[in-house]
Amino acid sequence: MVIGVIGGVGAGKSTVLEVLKNDFQYEVYRMDDLAKALYQPGTRVYDAILALLGPDVAREDGSLDFTKFAERLYRDRVLRKKVDHIVHPEVFREVDRLIAKARKKEHNITVETALPNQHFIDECDEVWFIYTEAEVRIQRLMESRGYTRGKAEDMIHSQMDDAEYFELSTFVIDNSGTREETVHEIYEHCKRFQR
Repeated sequence: MVIGVIGGVGAGKSTVLEVLKNDFQYEVYRMDDLAKALYQPGTRVYDAILALLGPDVAREDGSLDFTKFAERLYRDRVLRKKVDHIVHPEVFREVDRLIAKARKKEHNITVETALPNQHFIDECDEVWFIYTEAEVRIQRLMESRGYTRGKAEDMIHSQMDDAEYFELSTFVIDNSGTREETVHEIYEHCKRFQR
């Protein structure tokens, strides 16, 4: 089984991944983590990003300064799209490899992303959209990451809107309530395909 978990920042995708990993023994991968592995000095992605953004996004040791990197991207939509065109094809190639490996070994796998594309959707057996009301997401980002309301709103608005996620999904979890409610939804849904 390959489950894609999609949704925006602050939606609580981590809760869903934790349940799939701990309670249902899924291998869990996050697109952001896969992307960060590609940002290491000496990779094609790293070289292309420095060429695009300049050397000031790198620390003295050569590693990317993700705080500066993120600040630049959230302020400039055009720049963000250019970075996406560099990073996304490489990340999705890695996801394809992981999915092929899991299918060959007959392992259950879940891959989380805030930026799904149609190819990714087609590779998944199910796509779960983690929906959370905007105000709940803002509060979570302010509490968990220390963001200002403005920064939280900017981050949310920089991503796909809920209607796009709904359209791509085969199952929707409303994660606006308690953790217990979310876990219950997952268990009820998973009863259908458990052996």
